[in-house]
Amino acid sequence: MGSLGRALMARRSVTYEIVFSVVVVTVATALRFLLDDTLPPGFPFLTYFPAVMLTLVFSSQRSGIVVGLICGLLAWYFFIPGDGSAIGTALALALYALIISTDILFITAATRALEMRTEAEERAKTLAHSRSLMFSELQHRISNNLSTVAALLRLQSQKLSDETARQALIASQTRIRSISLLQRRLHSPDRQMLDAAEYLREVAGDVVEVASTGRVALSFQMDSLPLPPDAAVPLGLIASELIMNAIEHGATGSDGIPIRIALSVRGETAEGRRAAVLEIADQGPGLPQGFDLAASDSLGLNVARQFATALNGELRLERRTKGGTVARLDFAIDLPDQDAENPTTPEAEVPPASAVLVAGRPART
Repeated sequence: MGSLGRALMARRSVTYEIVFSVVVVTVATALRFLLDDTLPPGFPFLTYFPAVMLTLVFSSQRSGIVVGLICGLLAWYFFIPGDGSAIGTALALALYALIISTDILFITAATRALEMRTEAEERAKTLAHSRSLMFSELQHRISNNLSTVAALLRLQSQKLSDETARQALIASQTRIRSISLLQRRLHSPDRQMLDAAEYLREVAGDVVEVASTGRVALSFQMDSLPLPPDAAVPLGLIASELIMNAIEHGATGSDGIPIRIALSVRGETAEGRRAAVLEIADQGPGLPQGFDLAASDSLGLNVARQFATALNGELRLERRTKGGTVARLDFAIDLPDQDAENPTTPEAEVPPASAVLVAGRPART
């Protein structure tokens, strides 16, 4: 709303209206007397039209009506010749009344339209706030329900004597808790774009916290990549599965289980998408001979492979030449609009490209 709109919507005291009206009428009458010898006959209301308009805008409707009546009487008394015909005087006054009435109706309609717009904006703000609260509460409840399911699985796993069944329940519990944490991080009504590097750091920290498997040393080498939420969900789930797999099969060193996570941006594809590569490497015993990811009976790896298709990508597991396994996800995401290029996390707050996370706590190297 501009300054004119604010002036129309403002509410003034009675004292202000009286003082403003007296000043406007006085100035308009003084100007009309000053111009009386300059103006040709036939302009008795010249300075009174703007006086009425100013009063309607900067005082009130009732003040404008009163000022219009007073100015009409002053013009008729001082500036309409008394020796003129009664019909001419009546026509002049009727024309003045028509113009002033039109001004009053126009300003009144504009003021009412502004009031209705302001009321609509307030209702929209209230509704948006209520929806935001409901949305946050819904996501909070979903996350809590998932955490409850994970807790029930943990209790059930403690009562099992079969080690295979117990490990299956623990793996399911870990996946559910990871999904719960992803739910909290992603589903926010005001979070339209994320930075993939910062997001993957958060996911890795969550997985380390959920896994609770001693000390885990995570090293990062990340490129910044704007990431929409619909791509962040499968990427986060894939990263969670691969990190959990690396924790399970990685070798324990002096600083814990070393895992390297790298994200590199490779430019644009022929379809106009942004191509990137996610690598998660461990230093474990490596893949068994003849390993085939497509034929693997690992639920986590099969889930990760299926989610890779949602990112227009492909997941591969390879044996490292220096020992260990590297999981490589080649994927491509749709380029965001220019207005959405800046991710939610400011660049200044993103940690350096190389950092280490030990037992869920970052330490610069």
